[in-house]
Amino acid sequence: MKTTSYILVFTFILTFFNCKQSDPIETEYVLVWEDNFNGSELDVNKWEFQIGDGSNYGLWKWGNNEEQYYRKENVSLFNGVLLIKAIAEEFQDYKYTSARIRTKGKADFRYGKVEASIRMADTEGLWHAFWLLPSNPSQNWPMSGEIDIMEYVGNAPNEVLNTLHFADNFENHQYIGSSVPFADDGEFHLYGIEWDENKIIWYFDGEETFKIIRSNPNIASTWPFDSEFHLILNTAIGGNLGGTVNSTALNSSKYMEVDYVKLYQKP
Repeated sequence: MKTTSYILVFTFILTFFNCKQSDPIETEYVLVWEDNFNGSELDVNKWEFQIGDGSNYGLWKWGNNEEQYYRKENVSLFNGVLLIKAIAEEFQDYKYTSARIRTKGKADFRYGKVEASIRMADTEGLWHAFWLLPSNPSQNWPMSGEIDIMEYVGNAPNEVLNTLHFADNFENHQYIGSSVPFADDGEFHLYGIEWDENKIIWYFDGEETFKIIRSNPNIASTWPFDSEFHLILNTAIGGNLGGTVNSTALNSSKYMEVDYVKLYQKP
């Protein structure tokens, strides 16, 4: 009996301390939207093509002096992967074409965890992006905000960029961001964020790379990230960030490849 009592007490102590040392239980994310690109063509119930040079959206050259014309024909699906093709070709007085798609009006959301598995060509002049814009902004950009989950520029192939854009007035565009070391190994990598009312955290292959807290004095008074946003995937060519274009390399097709995109939220 005495030995049994010791065992019971010892078991209780172990259980007690194990409970104390456990992480607090948090509400788990639930998958609410995804695209695995398993069809024969892009699902237009999930994505909208953005066509042209931006002028029909009030953004001539997409507001960044970009050199491409976006076409629907530059999007395809192959073996469960989305392909966004960038290529040197004459079209509508432009020397290059590429593609841009978004979920506006189809998958608009406030807060959550977003991730995509992506592989990208590092050709000079290409500017790949996975990012968010507000779906129904009450103010114009940049006051309405922008969340760049990932930008990868061929002229800076050893880094990926995580950035927030915001402003207190139209003429005072501001941004906060980080540069994450990147070794182009030709593999798919996972890019994502977790976003709630108090913070935004960036992840690369599951590891936290950058974090902005709402109380940050640089953004606290102008925080615009409480409305619904939508997803955008695109490859721009040239422009303010893309820089000098290797037109010879673009005589053959270069790609942004996306294996999947997933959106999770807390119930």
